[in-house]
Amino acid sequence: MAKSHGSLIGIEAKIEYHPVFEELGALYESWKRSAVNWMQTEKLSESELEKRLMKQFNIQWAWADSIATEARTCLNQLKTAKNNNITKLELQIQAKTTAAKKLITKLEKTLKLATKKGFPHLQARNKFFHQLLGLKSKIHKIKCLKRKLKQLKNTERLHICFGSQKLFNAQHNLAENGYKTRHEWGVDWSKKRSGRFFCIGKSQPGGGTMMKVFSLQEDGLYQLQVQLPRPLQDKYGQKIQLEFSVSNRDGRYRATDLDYAINNFKPITISIFRREHKQDNWYVHLSTYVPEIPVVHTRKNGCLGIDFNAESISVTYVKWDGNIEYLEELPYQWKNQTTGQRLASMRNIVCQVVKLAEFFECAIAIESLDFTKKKSKMSEESKVYNDMLSNLSTGMFREAILSRCRRFGVELIKVNPAFTSVIGMINYMAKYGLNSGTAAALVIGRRALKLSEKIPQCLLRPEDVNKHDWSHWRRVASFIKLHRIQRTQLFQWRKALEGILTHSLWAEHQLSVQVHIETGE
Repeated sequence: MAKSHGSLIGIEAKIEYHPVFEELGALYESWKRSAVNWMQTEKLSESELEKRLMKQFNIQWAWADSIATEARTCLNQLKTAKNNNITKLELQIQAKTTAAKKLITKLEKTLKLATKKGFPHLQARNKFFHQLLGLKSKIHKIKCLKRKLKQLKNTERLHICFGSQKLFNAQHNLAENGYKTRHEWGVDWSKKRSGRFFCIGKSQPGGGTMMKVFSLQEDGLYQLQVQLPRPLQDKYGQKIQLEFSVSNRDGRYRATDLDYAINNFKPITISIFRREHKQDNWYVHLSTYVPEIPVVHTRKNGCLGIDFNAESISVTYVKWDGNIEYLEELPYQWKNQTTGQRLASMRNIVCQVVKLAEFFECAIAIESLDFTKKKSKMSEESKVYNDMLSNLSTGMFREAILSRCRRFGVELIKVNPAFTSVIGMINYMAKYGLNSGTAAALVIGRRALKLSEKIPQCLLRPEDVNKHDWSHWRRVASFIKLHRIQRTQLFQWRKALEGILTHSLWAEHQLSVQVHIETGE
């Protein structure tokens, strides 16, 4: 799509069926697969690829331009995925190597003690050998990861399975995947590898070249004109005209945005595709630009703090002075959901959050989270923690809320996530009767308002007085993790953190004694 100023938006609508869809979708996807292969094996540029497509398949330049653009985008995504996989493997090797070294140190101490005194009981001996087997398993896994990393780095060709790897592998186990014959599988395979075609938008009437959109006289009704490729013109004619409707609803001004794009000759990139999970109905997706919405809801009126939890998203409204005024838990079902269902659920939650920000006329604050490193260490963490990381799609949430905030003029603030949960549980959970999620959301909101979070005086050590607040919180967080203190225990945090309190009081007493000795008082 040509470059333009403004916000990129997407508009989707169901479109009336036409038999050319099936043939054009199959041809287009076949041409695109050929383009990806040529670009990778023959190192063709986009302009060279366009000429090759036009000559090989007898198609117009505009279709060749769209296919070449998609082929280049596909290869760029594959390169990014390869680099991400390399980084992930390197992080996994690093995490497992660190864990193995710690286990070796632990086993050496146990063995040294056992050599002198023997194992205290049979369970201790069995535990030692069980841990030893675990160490061997880690070493074997590290070797496998290193081989995989070396192979990935040395592989130049980028691989992609058009139609999904899962469906491709189903041909080897037909019965287990619900197929009686290979022909049945072949029908689904062909269907999966077709059913979509695409054309880049241009700044001209209708917003495109081979596919154009025009507004009809009736409100919300539009006409799509498709200039067919030459191989299909003898059967279906040079072009087809179809109607679809777009309306303004649920706070989304889709028809208004589309009218703006049409009237101002904005480029409109158009994709037509089949939705298999919606009775094979066909849809049109339009991508275009609309004017930027000025930010009107800012942190001057406070902030909505957002915190992710395993089964809900906690929302807390913090006034400009740092006090809490409103809180809400937005539950969601994440397990056993398709990507589409998760995306729909996330969009609904984002809509609710932005509506709250509009109501309070305030900003929204989220943690600047990146779970890449954490997910690489999943095998070294607990099952509950791993389930949470696997199920949370924070990237999906960030994209959805960023887009929604831009559309409705809401300031979105990303804050450092350091110790938000620990601070919330100790400073606010018992004080306001909150759960750990809403307490953390309160800290996130306060941090976006640039308000500090002091540690309780009784948890301070005299030698740490001049250090940054986060160094104190790091020590508390380490103590909680070391002693496996449950979140519910922190409702009575003085009792739960008795070890820190005792040490702090003892250190303060020693300092006082030292002062008395030096001054002679």
